[in-house]
Amino acid sequence: MAEKPPLPPKPKPPLPSKPRPKAAPAAARPTTTPTTPAPGSRPAPAPPFKKPTLAPPPQVLPLKPPPAHQYRQQQHPGGARKQPRPPYRQQPPHHRRGGGGGCSCRRACCLATGLALLTLCLALAAACLAYLYYRPRAPSFHLQPLSPVRLRLGGGNGSSSAAVSAMDATVGARVVSWNPNERVAFRYGDGEGRVALRDADGGVALGWAPVRGFAHAPRTVATVAFVATARGVVLDEGVAARVRDRYRRRQQGFSVVVDAHVGVRVGALRTGMVPIRLLCDDGVMAPRAAAGSGSSADGTVVGPMSKCQVLLFRVRW
Repeated sequence: MAEKPPLPPKPKPPLPSKPRPKAAPAAARPTTTPTTPAPGSRPAPAPPFKKPTLAPPPQVLPLKPPPAHQYRQQQHPGGARKQPRPPYRQQPPHHRRGGGGGCSCRRACCLATGLALLTLCLALAAACLAYLYYRPRAPSFHLQPLSPVRLRLGGGNGSSSAAVSAMDATVGARVVSWNPNERVAFRYGDGEGRVALRDADGGVALGWAPVRGFAHAPRTVATVAFVATARGVVLDEGVAARVRDRYRRRQQGFSVVVDAHVGVRVGALRTGMVPIRLLCDDGVMAPRAAAGSGSSADGTVVGPMSKCQVLLFRVRW
């Protein structure tokens, strides 16, 4: 920084005027009459000249230099030698101890959130591409007409024979499955099948039978068959009369339920097994011709089939 020039000195104030002596009154003034020297005598010497006395000058205070100049004068009393300026040195950056941790924590949270969103987007894109390539569809299940069906109703024992009836039943059920996928296969675990009579007063359970698991390849048909047997099923007399009449006319309805586990196989990728349930509420008896000689060599009964509902995790699929 350049040194500031010294300020010009302030002008001295004017000296006060000499006080004039007061004039003496006329009576007090001495009267002097000029005298003329006599011829041949010396003139009288003139009185000596006295210099008038001057008043002392007023005291003038010295000017105060600026603070920086005053500091320089205190540091160097001579003031003649000028010290060179020190070279400029760049100060190292100051690290804040309090706010550094919060900044790094926010940066880590933002980075983790960004990675999570990127992973989610990549997973969604991969799922969409896989769906467009494989085009997965759920398999369909249909219940064939039940065959064989044998119901034997008889009266009860003792005094209650007129009120209740006992029934022995043998019912065979067959469920046909169709896999419409071209690159997706299914595998079914072991389970069980149950058969019940349908009536206006409610269903009557006839028994259950085990069901073996199987593999369902793409674009193929698979079957699930079992025979349920029941002995001594107690029926109300009114229900027994209706069942006897419908059985004689081959119009008795049945309900079939199959519980198992299913898994999906896509190429070399396999998923875990999850519970599955088939509900077939519109089962009918096979006609007499189909029950007798209308069945094929593999046991398939010719006749109208009813569609079954598929529940995955007890939810309709």
